[in-house]
Amino acid sequence: MFLTFAILALAGALALLLQKNAIEAGLCMALSFLGVSGLFVLLGNPVAAALQIIVYAGAILILVLFVIMLLNSHEEEPAEVSRPIQRWGSVALVAVLGLGAFRLLNGSPALAELAAKPVTGASTNLHSLGDMLFSQHLLGFEVAGFLLLAAMIGAVALVKKNL
Repeated sequence: MFLTFAILALAGALALLLQKNAIEAGLCMALSFLGVSGLFVLLGNPVAAALQIIVYAGAILILVLFVIMLLNSHEEEPAEVSRPIQRWGSVALVAVLGLGAFRLLNGSPALAELAAKPVTGASTNLHSLGDMLFSQHLLGFEVAGFLLLAAMIGAVALVKKNL
């Protein structure tokens, strides 16, 4: 299952980078968000998985897609010149750097020590998260709400010609 969700998240992220259409890229981002939420479920944290779907895939992605649809009033400009040497050079550089990072992490004594330690941590449920959010962090929650409201009003004011 881990491999399935990891491939889903990576394939969505890679497809996001390769898309030329912004709407299709946003849909690929949703695929990546769903893969990440599946990884959270496998880690035993259903709260983070639900928040990943609700906040990122449900709110932020929809907001991004609406802004793209509202502001996309012109066609995309074609690329000036195809540069295959730069493309293959960058692919080779990414492969070399990825292999080096993999070898560095695979041979790391700190990672081996971390893997040997048992996982200890308190389980988070929605009730405790809601209590903490609306008691200790109420001011920050309200400020974030007002900032999102101001951003939405600003986006509507930018898009509308005659208010």
